[in-house]
Amino acid sequence: MFTVRRHRHNPLLRPSTQTSWDGYAAFNWCPVPDGKGGVHAVYRAMAHEDPLREGPKHLSTIGYTHAVDGEHFDERRQLIVPEYEWERFGCEDPRVVHYGDTYYIFYTALSTYPFTPEGIKTAVATTKDFKTIDSKALVTPFNSKAMTLFPEPIGGKMTAILTADAHLPESRMAIAQFDSPEEM
Repeated sequence: MFTVRRHRHNPLLRPSTQTSWDGYAAFNWCPVPDGKGGVHAVYRAMAHEDPLREGPKHLSTIGYTHAVDGEHFDERRQLIVPEYEWERFGCEDPRVVHYGDTYYIFYTALSTYPFTPEGIKTAVATTKDFKTIDSKALVTPFNSKAMTLFPEPIGGKMTAILTADAHLPESRMAIAQFDSPEEM
């Protein structure tokens, strides 16, 4: 059992006054230890309104921040941006897991606007250092979100949990197993 307490410097992350890509909102963050006493974190960043933009006026991307002491998140930069048709209207709600020598960042990819269940799917980006994204791929061909990978094999397989049909009646939690990252 453990106790959760509100941090005295809450919130640890606020929208930036220095950049437009995360100047409107910074939320839904997911931390992961860096192995040296610090913390890497990814988060949903929303840009200031762009009235000329096709689609949502506040584009969501994935930001990155790091705290050497696990508490003061100073370094911030945009990490994942829409590049493909399956994420053209935004990248949201990241979940990061360190598995082997790779960080897997699962996120919600938005391909339709106005948003529809058919256009809300799960994608994954990989990195070894949070400086460059090594790969990006669409994971689910169906409506889904909130996917994450368990940090160790279960029954000898990579195992993930996700919400299937997240925006349809009777959404379900699902377990997916893979023999290798290429099967995701």
